[in-house]
Parts: sequence; C-alpha cells; structure tokens
Amino acid sequence: LFQLTKDIGNAFSPKFSPDGKQILFLNRAAEGPSSIWLMGPLGEDPHLLYAGANTIVAADWSPDGKSIAFAMAVDQPNAYEIFLLDASQPSQPPRRLTQGIEGITGSLDWSPDGLSLLICAGPTGDKNVFRLDLASVTITQLTFGGNNAAASYSPDGQYIVFNSLRN
Repeated sequence: LFQLTKDIGNAFSPKFSPDGKQILFLNRAAEGPSSIWLMGPLGEDPHLLYAGANTIVAADWSPDGKSIAFAMAVDQPNAYEIFLLDASQPSQPPRRLTQGIEGITGSLDWSPDGLSLLICAGPTGDKNVFRLDLASVTITQLTFGGNNAAASYSPDGQYIVFNSLRN
C-alpha cells in the first residue's frame, strides 16, 4: 500500500490513463465542489485539471487518452449530466452530451473502441443501462426493469456487465 496524495483535499475515484503515465482523480478541496485533478503515477505533481461550477461525481479516460467523460451536477444537486472534456485543452469548455435525462447516476464506462459510453439513469429504484453514442449523441436503452447500476464493457466490447437489484 502506497499513499499517493496528502493534504490536498478529499481525493477519490482514481483512474490510470491508458498509457499509465497519469492518474485522473476527483478531489474536493476546501468547501468547493469536487473537481477533476491529475497527478503522476507515483503521486507526483497533483494539480487541478478542470473545475466545473458544480460537483463532479464520476470521470473516466477515453481509451485513447484524449478525452475525459464526466458526470456533473447542473441544475440541482444530485441531478447529473454527462460532459466530454478534451484532455489536452482543459481550459476549453467541455461538451455537454446529455440534457434532461432523468436520474443520471455517477456510473459511466467507455466502450473499448471509444465510440460510446455506458451510463445508468432513471427514476429512483428503477435505473436502467443506456448506451450513449458520442458521434450522434443518441441514447439507446439496453435494460428494462430492475434497478441497474455500474455498467461496464468487457475488454473485447462483446459483453456488458452491471449490478442489478431485482425481485
């Protein structure tokens, strides 16, 4: 066990970049909302990459390492939308991918080819898994029923695993 961060805030949800040279993580420093930070693979140079106006609850690298998808509160607390940030130009505004989809959670996962994201959304107690196509920004519902979360592609992209609470 090796501690990578110290005295920078409340760091959580670390993800190695695809090339292993950076670690993306979320951090809540002081009283502000959580934001996206980067550091080296051994914890060196932790620094802010992107601070949105509201709390960010999930973030993940694209398979090529060029983009970061994230879920951020927009209009009200605990009502999230999905955004896409150019990792090489974090000062540019992120691209908003979703608008008004009920109950988006902090669960997101990139397809191995980088063309889509899995997200979970829906009313409380009835979340489903959706595929968000990045080129067309269309959303396809993949599950119907149950309370589903934490969807993830298999490494070859042929399967999707997810948690489901069903009777």
